Amino acid sequence: MPEQGKSLELSGETKVKIREIIEKLNDKGEVSLDIWKPLSARKSSDGTLDLLYRNRVVGSEKDPVFLWIYVNIVNEDVRVLEKITFKKEHVKWITNSIITLEKT
Repeated sequence: MPEQGKSLELSGETKVKIREIIEKLNDKGEVSLDIWKPLSARKSSDGTLDLLYRNRVVGSEKDPVFLWIYVNIVNEDVRVLEKITFKKEHVKWITNSIITLEKT
């Protein structure tokens, strides 16, 4: 679980706890905590929040399935801006593509 007690200042004086954001997403039906295990959270420079989850049902320890979710907090309402599911092989492919592109 990401740092549960950690408060984030996202916009102006709005301070929220990561755990509260994760629970709100679960309550809204955006990300089921029965299926997705929170792994990490990171505040972006634009005041949004990146959350990373691992699927508890699909995938395995050797070949996990992840969910990246990009959220914005507006007046204590959590709004999903983007969601992407992926596996490690996808990250490797993207990384290799970027490296190849940089070489050209």
